[in-house]
Amino acid sequence: CCHPIPGDDVLGYFDENNRITIHKRNCPEADRLKTTDGNHILAAKWDTHKRLYFPATVRVEGIDHTGVILQIATILSQQLNVNIHRLSIEAHEGIFVGEIRLGVHDVEDVRTICNDLKKINEIKAVTRIS
Repeated sequence: CCHPIPGDDVLGYFDENNRITIHKRNCPEADRLKTTDGNHILAAKWDTHKRLYFPATVRVEGIDHTGVILQIATILSQQLNVNIHRLSIEAHEGIFVGEIRLGVHDVEDVRTICNDLKKINEIKAVTRIS
């Protein structure tokens, strides 16, 4: 439900079939499980090896101008070597808002992506969304 990726603060929950699901600690479902079924909560920690990719979505907002999408794609694809899974951008009255779904290794990749996209003058905000 909350799509955690390596680097997120997580916990595990094992169900009656001994299957473990991972949730962000601040996820509403994790909060519910902690209060209703706390005996099935496990401490969990990511062990990352930069081999797997996880989906992450970032929201970008800024001033619309010709070439801003090209700048975004260039930073993601060429400079950061990140695969774009989905790109959706809408502009209205000179302001654009977009969501970019990417394949990342961990939270550090997301931080790097956000910081590098913020270097584009027209981009005013970049945030990870669940």
